[in-house]
Amino acid sequence: MPDKLEVSRMQKIRISVVTVCLNTADTIRETVESVLGQTYNNLEYVIVDGMSTDGTLEIIREYESKSGIKSVSSKDSGIYNAMNKGTDLCSGDYILFLNSGDIFVDKHAVENVVAQICDDGSPLPDVIYGNVTKIYADKTVTEKYPGKHRVFKLLMMGKMPCHQGIFAQTSIMRKLRFDESYRICADFDFLLRCVREHVRMQYVDVNVSVVDCVTGISSQKANLDRMRAEDDRSIREHYPLLYYLMRPLKAVVRMRR
Repeated sequence: MPDKLEVSRMQKIRISVVTVCLNTADTIRETVESVLGQTYNNLEYVIVDGMSTDGTLEIIREYESKSGIKSVSSKDSGIYNAMNKGTDLCSGDYILFLNSGDIFVDKHAVENVVAQICDDGSPLPDVIYGNVTKIYADKTVTEKYPGKHRVFKLLMMGKMPCHQGIFAQTSIMRKLRFDESYRICADFDFLLRCVREHVRMQYVDVNVSVVDCVTGISSQKANLDRMRAEDDRSIREHYPLLYYLMRPLKAVVRMRR
């Protein structure tokens, strides 16, 4: 059990959870209930809807009277534009993006993450990332990227901690934001820019969320080439020398997949 000093420090950390959605009436309720069911008290919930027409808004409005919920509905130019809108609405110290259809692994997920970063009294990290369970049509995989795997190394390998397991300080999100010119991989680009800016990152061995990888945009096989192209573009822009050095090896690896 955390001691009184740790509990006091935990209670001061405000967490903002952002859900962006568009015509997700079949999944939005499960996500909302998952967020509202968290045991961590100092939490706000921001829902950014893209003017849904399938009943999503009606479901969201059922929860508008709940404490700590903000919701807006307006046209956007894509998922990352909506996520940036959500960032601007947040008042928390950290932001986590949990898409419609994704849920926390259990009711203690946020509390467990905050406890991990408060347990030794050290300065709070800029970005925290934990474990995420991905649900595919034929399998379930829990991804863990412990501290020995530097995020930069993961990115160069074409991997990254899932954004549904990342808590980023609001000040960092507002400074770097998602580059909306990316349609699928702005979260990859965001992390790469965090590395370039020497943002302090910390891994916590906590299972954070369960992610729908059946219907998500980035999970669709038809988008694989675009994902790779956007990843390459981000690396080329921020680390051009490494991009050209690694390009032959990466081409061989991709041919084998």
